[in-house]
Amino acid sequence: MNKLATTFLFMAALFISACSNDDEPQIPANAITVNLVNNDQQKTIGGSDVYINNANNFTTNECGIVDFGSKGGFNQNPNLTQIAQEVAVTPGNYYQIVLASDVKNIAGQRAYPINTNFYNVFVDSWIYNADNEISGAKIMYAECYPDKKELPEWDSAINVDLKPVTHEEYVESVAYSFANGVKIDSNYDISDFEGSELSRYMDIDIQDNTITFSSRSAFGASGKTEIIAFVRHESVFSRVRFIVKSAQ
Repeated sequence: MNKLATTFLFMAALFISACSNDDEPQIPANAITVNLVNNDQQKTIGGSDVYINNANNFTTNECGIVDFGSKGGFNQNPNLTQIAQEVAVTPGNYYQIVLASDVKNIAGQRAYPINTNFYNVFVDSWIYNADNEISGAKIMYAECYPDKKELPEWDSAINVDLKPVTHEEYVESVAYSFANGVKIDSNYDISDFEGSELSRYMDIDIQDNTITFSSRSAFGASGKTEIIAFVRHESVFSRVRFIVKSAQ
């Protein structure tokens, strides 16, 4: 056999080996394997109400299910672009299960809270009965939490101090920016700490990942106020507490 042919066969073997390794599901250590029998509503995936019905579909009343096909994985963050309450069970496919009531619209997009669990799921194979008919499926699933380094921890306190400005409308102002790609929701709650009236004179402006606090008071409105806001990155969100203090 000539050298070129030997090299070709060697490279082909490497290619086949690499493809085989890529096709194998990467099962995490905390994954749980369970056999789900069709229409057994008492046997579900984790703490969800998801079971397999007689049509060989995952179905639920309280959750949302996403089908990633064969391109998913156990390290998949919440993805809520195509979420349903019933999807076909297909061996070799990955799925994701979230609690529907925890999905919120944050800054114009559906998102899942960073402090809430969900399930990544892999369908390993069908289960057959004595008549060789499909009676369920072998499922592997793992409980997961969102992984988003771009977002602060849930209920993080962010202290910001207003600074004097020379502006015909405002006497104090300060801006705070999150990482690129983070969006701040326009709905927020504001309240004063005891003895403060700062919120009465406060204007808040939100532009993408930056929030600006400005005070209109030239009459000594001192003290501090708290603004509770939601911030999102892709399909995950967190809640933050801004503690805004006047320089007066």
